[in-house]
Amino acid sequence: MSRRSWWLLAIAIAALALAASANSITNGLAYDDVYLLAKNPGRMHTLARLWREFAHTYWPEVDGGDGYRPLTIIAFRLEWALGGGAPQVFHAANVALHTLTAVAVFWLACGVLPVAAAWVAAALYAVHPVHVEAIANVVGQSELWVALLLTLGVALYVHGREAGPLTQMRWLAIGAVYAAACLFKEHAVVLPVLLLLAEATVVVDRSPWSLRISRLRVPVLLLAVVALSYMWARSRVVVGGLSGFQPFVVFQALNLSSSDRVLTMIGAAPEWLRLFLWPARLMTEYAPPYIDMAQGPSVTQLPGLLLLVGILGLLIACWRKSPATAFGIGWVVIALLPASNFLVAAGFIIAERTLLLPSVGAMLAVGSLVPWLYQRVEGRRVAQYAAATALVLLIALGVARSVERNPVWKDNEALFRQQVKDSPRSYRANFMLGQHLFEHQRKAEGEKYYRRALRLFPLDPLMSLGLAEQYRKAGMCEPAITMYRWLYTLEPKARGRTGFAACLLVTLRLDEAKQEALQSIRLGGDVGEARRIIAATKDARDSLAAHRARGDTLPTLYGSNTK
Repeated sequence: MSRRSWWLLAIAIAALALAASANSITNGLAYDDVYLLAKNPGRMHTLARLWREFAHTYWPEVDGGDGYRPLTIIAFRLEWALGGGAPQVFHAANVALHTLTAVAVFWLACGVLPVAAAWVAAALYAVHPVHVEAIANVVGQSELWVALLLTLGVALYVHGREAGPLTQMRWLAIGAVYAAACLFKEHAVVLPVLLLLAEATVVVDRSPWSLRISRLRVPVLLLAVVALSYMWARSRVVVGGLSGFQPFVVFQALNLSSSDRVLTMIGAAPEWLRLFLWPARLMTEYAPPYIDMAQGPSVTQLPGLLLLVGILGLLIACWRKSPATAFGIGWVVIALLPASNFLVAAGFIIAERTLLLPSVGAMLAVGSLVPWLYQRVEGRRVAQYAAATALVLLIALGVARSVERNPVWKDNEALFRQQVKDSPRSYRANFMLGQHLFEHQRKAEGEKYYRRALRLFPLDPLMSLGLAEQYRKAGMCEPAITMYRWLYTLEPKARGRTGFAACLLVTLRLDEAKQEALQSIRLGGDVGEARRIIAATKDARDSLAAHRARGDTLPTLYGSNTK
């Protein structure tokens, strides 16, 4: 087709992407946005020493010091400076990145599918509702950068191979794209595997495999050097294993073994398929008891196991008969692995934002069905109209669902309220809303959601600590003590010992208050506060002794300030 016609189709894809995402520009900051951007002024609100981001973690030390995404942080700092901190600038950048990625998907798809099928795949990608979390939440920008750059990288490879072996300049371009993508987010390391997948499936080359492999040896080695250099730089900054992030709190709370973690994800596999193919229901918190945590093999894992085996079987069956389908399915598997919890423990069970890159492959696989369908409706006018109508309806539904979902990420109030509606059986959805309500002085309502979360899953130490601290700050030391005791049953080395000691002091459990203050010092807590509590226990003893000597009625509480 002519270049003009191609660009008209690409513009239509861009228009669909804008239609599905543009209303997210009016959103504010929500969830991680607040902590990473608004409450991080010393780092985010200045352009000084941008280069130092290559020596810093993604999250500040006070928030865990996890991850290594220097280019993402640099992009955020530039956007903050550009708009003076206005959220609309960040959201506009996300919308622009999504629009560019949708066009890049069309370009890639044109290298592996007929143009009409490529357009369908890209159109479905442009309006897919599962992308909302990455687009409408500012911190999803790292996902958007990686999706754009890796799609471009694979497209450069596929289109370059149409003319034979890749030129040196094209390999240098792919290497540059790869290095940049890794510095935006760690899951970009899969690019070389995607290139090998493309070579093995959709690249048409009659040369012997030995020759094809020999041509790839040096370029793939250079990409491996890029990956190893990135991993080395990351290891110099991030401490905490291969993933660079603390495992999901539920994995830690249950002390889940690697095998049980894998079994858990096998059981959750139908959620991935549902989100790729019919994302009518979207959630922000996939947590127990909504997600069943495996304690060994169980019949509940059987549907997921059958699904995964079936997908791998379909991949093998399509390898020769439908290479584009195999390429799409293989892309999903490869892109999903880093965040799947199969290889390493991630900081979540399922996160919709991490499906942005895998969905490129999912939509390519769906697009590969178009030629098959066309063969069956060719010459049958009614069937052709029905197929076209179904496609238009599907795209319209995608736009409508995305537009409806985008405002959920407007702010924390909207987000946390909605996530309880979306997943009332997720303990973390209730926990996050309860925490939000306490922070905004709606304590009675906040306690209700905290308590509901505890009934759903009582083993999260962070939740127990949060409620204990809220009770203490409200001057409700008896329920606070109950929560502190449960907290240290779950996690003996958990934080909050000085708060526990303060409540024990208030309720005149003086020996225990002193012991907890000493334990706080041993565990690296606030030494000054612990010493003040120890001194206060002595003052309390002296005061009680004086009351007894005079025969006075003993006080029930010593002081009223629990801080």
